[in-house]
Amino acid sequence: MLLAVFSALCFHATAQITVTAATFPAAGDTFRHAFDLAPGGANFLSPPGGSQVWDFSNLGFEETTETVYQNANKGANFSSFPGAELVVISNTGETYYNVTNNKVELMGYSGSDPANLGVNVLAKFGPAIIERRSPLNFFDINQQTSDLTLPFSTEDLPPQFDSLLSNVPGANFVDSIRVRINFQRLSVMDGWGSLKIPNLSTAAQVLREKRQEYTTTSMDVHVGLPAPFGGWFDIATFFPAGGGPFGDFLGIDTTVTYRYQSNIDKEELAVVTVSNDQSTVETVRFKNIDAVTSSPEEDAPGTAGVQAFPNPAVQWVRFDCTNLPSDQYTLKIFNIVGKVVWKDNFNMAGNRSIRVDLDDFKKGTYLYSLVNEEGTIIGTKRLVVVKP
Repeated sequence: MLLAVFSALCFHATAQITVTAATFPAAGDTFRHAFDLAPGGANFLSPPGGSQVWDFSNLGFEETTETVYQNANKGANFSSFPGAELVVISNTGETYYNVTNNKVELMGYSGSDPANLGVNVLAKFGPAIIERRSPLNFFDINQQTSDLTLPFSTEDLPPQFDSLLSNVPGANFVDSIRVRINFQRLSVMDGWGSLKIPNLSTAAQVLREKRQEYTTTSMDVHVGLPAPFGGWFDIATFFPAGGGPFGDFLGIDTTVTYRYQSNIDKEELAVVTVSNDQSTVETVRFKNIDAVTSSPEEDAPGTAGVQAFPNPAVQWVRFDCTNLPSDQYTLKIFNIVGKVVWKDNFNMAGNRSIRVDLDDFKKGTYLYSLVNEEGTIIGTKRLVVVKP
């Protein structure tokens, strides 16, 4: 009996790992990830608890990405982020991080504005958002709140912005706007066990983090008139039915992910994004161990396929589906982090074209995927949306 108890204690100690600061990113690191945009057949939604076995080894490689961390002084806006140690430079801007012995903080970014108003911003979170913590143990619980305010002069905004404010009383006197973003995150290390992903020779011991994020976006306009007619006004005051032309941008956006971290690998081994009601798995991002490239853009002649036209797209995009066996299909559009931003179901056979309006899309790179009722992926490719 004593031997059994001792063995159980030893197993508990070795399997329930602690994630340390040794996994924090450093200058020169390149994180490689792959995406499965239509995952299925695995226990992605297992309940909390320990000694679990997660087998994600059959995930597909629909898209791959790389994130390169550099010394912060490589960024053009380094002087605006004192204390930053790392920067990630992409086509859309620069993201700055502070790294200490117990946390990695997202300080802010420079680049395209989140409201898609056509201007560049310099955004600083207050306080900085903690992306990684150390040490991490099973059932650690962390909660944080951060705010971001982005002011704009109407002189810096594109001309079409004037028409968006046409229903605001005193629109001719609006001289500036500001976007307010409140960010809340609840993180619970709710599980531990072993994880298998593609091309990983031996299952890794991991902790699982359940992360719930709530982003509330509001917008104010400033009317340059004497009180009580002037001052700052919430845009919802003038569009009580839901924000008028800004309705799809304003409000609360909820993201729920399950994130698997080892005490050896710097990358999160897997990030499972689920629907808001936590009943459906939308995407899985995982460590791309062998840097497998994404599927080719062109379809072989005579095979089922899907193509976007025009690409890059501005106001609309047409998806041309060809050579389809009769079936129920789901067409999805994802943002670059794998979150579904649009989807619809269609009964199709042979050739069919589907037009999607892009008025509510921000400029940037997206992925689109066509999947049949059995979960077979017909095609997954890039879509670039540009705005005038």
